[in-house]
Amino acid sequence: MKGIYYKIPLDFESMMAKKDTDKIPLDVSLHQHILMLATTSFGECKFDETYGSEIWEMDFDLLKTDNNLKEIITATLKKAITIHEKRLLLEDVEVFVRDYNVGTLGKRRMKKRVEISIKGLIYETNRPFFFSHSFFVGPLSY
Repeated sequence: MKGIYYKIPLDFESMMAKKDTDKIPLDVSLHQHILMLATTSFGECKFDETYGSEIWEMDFDLLKTDNNLKEIITATLKKAITIHEKRLLLEDVEVFVRDYNVGTLGKRRMKKRVEISIKGLIYETNRPFFFSHSFFVGPLSY
């Protein structure tokens, strides 16, 4: 149904009880879909092997420099959004990679934090769209 968007994850218990499923606005649906594209590995979606991004492919590759990670993530997100998100005119993807201490006072543990900013224009409403999210890689976590 065009113009109706549902919250992810779907509440199957409510659906089985024939209750209404939570609906969300278009911009929230776009946020959900972009996050799903970013965190899905190629081949995970059985009906479309191209769905997802390369972020998982380099998750444990600790030899990549921050600039290499930034370039790969930027390119894979641009490609994924252009192919799989037809509701958005993609204008810009910015990626920042920073070292981040996730350890405690006595134990220092560094991880790479990836910050993603995406700008675009929503076709249906002709309004600007902005997405911002961050996650850790090596291994991927939120």
